Amino acid sequence: MGKLKGNHRGSMQERRFLLPISWLALVMATVALTNASKAEEPSPAHKITDGHPWKMTTDDGRVGTLVLFQNGTGKMTGGIMDLSPKWRPTPDGLCLKPGALLPERCVKLVRSENGYVGLRGGKQAFKLER
Repeated sequence: MGKLKGNHRGSMQERRFLLPISWLALVMATVALTNASKAEEPSPAHKITDGHPWKMTTDDGRVGTLVLFQNGTGKMTGGIMDLSPKWRPTPDGLCLKPGALLPERCVKLVRSENGYVGLRGGKQAFKLER
């Protein structure tokens, strides 16, 4: 490529070519940064896995206690027997496996006035309150 002649800003034709490319690069960078920040948002599950007890009310009205720890374990009381559930985060909530013989169930966590509501299939599965 040769040297540009004349004005150090380039010719009008060069500027007309580079301006749309510059705008496109700016838009693409903005989209990439927005997507990166969304990907880094933690699951809502990390807001309830602080090792402190939550009052848990199930969809059938039973009341118990749920404690979840950051290491993926927890404690559940209030049922027929105390359970040691395992949990894992999902982008919009968590999956909870109450015990070895019980199936894993995933819920979407939605913030409520004094806690969270766990939704499964659009219906309330449980409510957590403090």
